[in-house]
Amino acid sequence: MLACIHQSEFPFCVIPVPTSRGRNTAERGCCAAPFSDSGECGGWVLVNSQSWREKAGRLAREHGVRSLRCAFYDAGELHVAEAGAEPGPAPAAPFASLTKLFTATLAMQLAFDGDLDLDLPVGEYLNEPPFAELGLTTRHLLSHSSGLVCDGPGDGGLRAAVAAGPLFAPGTAFSYSNAGFALAGKVIEAAAGVSWRNAVTDFLLRPLDIEPAFLAADEIPRDLAPAAAIAGTVTDLVAFARLHLDDRDASHAALLDQEAVRELAEPPFDTLPFGLADGWGHGWARYGNGADRWLGLDGVGAGATCHLRIQPERGTVIALQADSAAGLGAWQDLLAQLRAEGVDVAGYAPGPAAGAAQDLSDRVGQWANGETVYRIRPGADTADGAHPGATVLVDDDGMEYDLTGRGERFFAARHPRLPEVEHLGRFLLDPETGRADHMQFGGRVLRRVA
Repeated sequence: MLACIHQSEFPFCVIPVPTSRGRNTAERGCCAAPFSDSGECGGWVLVNSQSWREKAGRLAREHGVRSLRCAFYDAGELHVAEAGAEPGPAPAAPFASLTKLFTATLAMQLAFDGDLDLDLPVGEYLNEPPFAELGLTTRHLLSHSSGLVCDGPGDGGLRAAVAAGPLFAPGTAFSYSNAGFALAGKVIEAAAGVSWRNAVTDFLLRPLDIEPAFLAADEIPRDLAPAAAIAGTVTDLVAFARLHLDDRDASHAALLDQEAVRELAEPPFDTLPFGLADGWGHGWARYGNGADRWLGLDGVGAGATCHLRIQPERGTVIALQADSAAGLGAWQDLLAQLRAEGVDVAGYAPGPAAGAAQDLSDRVGQWANGETVYRIRPGADTADGAHPGATVLVDDDGMEYDLTGRGERFFAARHPRLPEVEHLGRFLLDPETGRADHMQFGGRVLRRVA
């Protein structure tokens, strides 16, 4: 659907996976701070254990979420709250797209250990077709600037995604790609000499005292595991996030060099993730700029949501998991409430697209990104007259949205029943012909195919 930009169809099913090889057992150690019930948390005067529990309960009630868990870490103190959860230890729940953060961190570990060159063509690591001839690099894959479609057409998986051909030249645009991280996982396996699952377990999860859990192998294709297969708890997310904060301790430093932490957060190419964030590093989305910037990612899949934000300079982490897609609304509500209380979590809003209303009749046709196909057609074609005089975008679920052109490149999409909710997109113009052959919408580039 249009608004679900990180949708994953993998059902909720997790299994523990044993480890077979350790990166360095001396580096292991618990990186999560103990639960604290102090009245204040690191200077955020309204964030304490009691208020955090109240927030969780209210969010679950108001958004109809059966089970919700959230964590707030700041200045060495951790507050965890849950609502609607069964008694006992929190079960592992899907991280969905947040798995990509672990895969990117693992790749950077290998790069700084000298086992992986992020700027070599992936064909240098993968000798089998159709990968051997690819000129794009692992850095392109980790920053969603590879040009690969998001998902392979049909049931073809990674090979079909590569065979579909590039949407654009690597490094020239941003397009969110599960296939890109699937391919990054194959490069990691070639560089590390072990499976992605064993590598992420031994080099990252166990050293952070995160109990490895993954979506079942029969529920997610092995190739796609590096994009969405890890599961865990909000405290696991905090343990992982602390590896990327400025106030790192010796155990974190042993796992990941400070320069590697910085490089992970930096956008390697001048490609704007229009519609998603202010910038994109290696795995991390960037919200805001300068000292006020936050890093994070959102995941939706298997009827659940998972969200993470960190402020590296201050040393703050916010995480939320919910067992319902309604968790996305609860997350947005939580961030709005925190901002009102003085926790300035940077968000992203592209703002109104500038320019006078433009005729979009020359944009009519089909636009595709792998198995995702959108259609733009004249509104007059509707039998019920629901879109009189408008150009209409039909997404891959059949939902229809009125389009309004703004200037030469931008457009706004609105559902007739929710006209106050505006989704912004833009057309990418060929510098030589001026023709709009690509559309950037929902974080993905779609190519005109008809």
